[in-house]
Amino acid sequence: MKAEKKKIFYGWYVAVTGCLVMAMTVGLTNNSFGQFVKPVCEDMGFTRQQMSLNATILSLVSLGFALIWGTLSKKIRLHRWMCVSAVLLPVLFFSYSFANSPLAFYGISVAMGLSYCFVSMMIFTTISGNWFEKHRGMAIGITSMGSGIGGMVMNPLAGSLIQSVGWRSTYQLLAVAMAVLIIPAIWFVVREKPADKGLLPYGSEEKKSSAPAAAGTASEASGISCGEAVKKSVFWILATVTILMVITTSSFSPTLPPHLSDNGYSVDFAALLASLSMGALAVGKVILGRLFDQLGVRKASVIACIFTLAAALGMVFCTQKISLAAIVLGIGLGGSFGAICVPIILRALFGSKDFDSIYGKLFAAIGLGSAVSPVISGRVYDLLGSYVPFFLVAATGIAVSIAVLWKVLPKEEKGEIHG
Repeated sequence: MKAEKKKIFYGWYVAVTGCLVMAMTVGLTNNSFGQFVKPVCEDMGFTRQQMSLNATILSLVSLGFALIWGTLSKKIRLHRWMCVSAVLLPVLFFSYSFANSPLAFYGISVAMGLSYCFVSMMIFTTISGNWFEKHRGMAIGITSMGSGIGGMVMNPLAGSLIQSVGWRSTYQLLAVAMAVLIIPAIWFVVREKPADKGLLPYGSEEKKSSAPAAAGTASEASGISCGEAVKKSVFWILATVTILMVITTSSFSPTLPPHLSDNGYSVDFAALLASLSMGALAVGKVILGRLFDQLGVRKASVIACIFTLAAALGMVFCTQKISLAAIVLGIGLGGSFGAICVPIILRALFGSKDFDSIYGKLFAAIGLGSAVSPVISGRVYDLLGSYVPFFLVAATGIAVSIAVLWKVLPKEEKGEIHG
């Protein structure tokens, strides 16, 4: 008899499907946002700060959701809400095409933010983490790489469509593509925990004969509560560093196309480099997840910060062509600090006992950084006519963050509780 073919663990399907959803949500709505800034502003007479406020609104809504997620996650059936959001998001994205004033954009963005919360990066990185004990970094990396893939594909596509059919029709066409891809993916493939399929987390040491109800809870018994975590100084240090890092990483996508265009590069070349950066981000997320599995939490986190610093300095010196490589590589391995580094750092520091609540609090820091980033960068541009001063200050903050993380993070990722 032939040996039975080993089945692919279902968690890998969840991770890959999460990648697809991230491509058509984060990759489209966030990482391709910069393609709409100039066309909309020129057509409607908005300032860049007014247009950038849409990204801030999305981030602020996510911030509020993150603060209550720990409590909410215990009271709702997540997958049901994900299915509703999968339908609402394309409809709302389509609605941008009818906006004729900043207030109309802002109203749609509020509704988008509320719907987006249930299919956000926080939700999908948590789901991927639930399915894996072994190779968790790789799984989260695969899921998170979708935002980079989406940005890589959607930046040149959106740029080309805007030039050929206008920004309104571009919103409509991309909304249809979003609906076609994310609705069946979320409805029929994604499941929150291994127990939903009668499985145990990948790498779990529990025997297969254990009751399915125990699936997904093996690692939750270890660690500390959210209340205990927030009393530790390391929690607030990490929150501060996260805000500083995310302010920088969130600025790359919306500012890169207009910044390069402002500095003498063609619109097509700016779109191409934005696409390459998103491709590097997609690959970099998997590499970074693997680095966490291989090197531990401290070394991998510091490597991510160093590459972010390189990208920020590349933006400062973008007129020097060698700096363009620094931008692409820097975004590739540094642009996913919030998506990859934060959830893995939290599990290493505080365990999995109350992960949803703790991650929700730190995700609020990610939301805060994302919210203020476009406001600050847009205001700097409106006042000084350049994004360079913004990135100089950001580079200084990253340098400080590198030193802080090296000091407070554990040398090896052993699941210890530090404070």
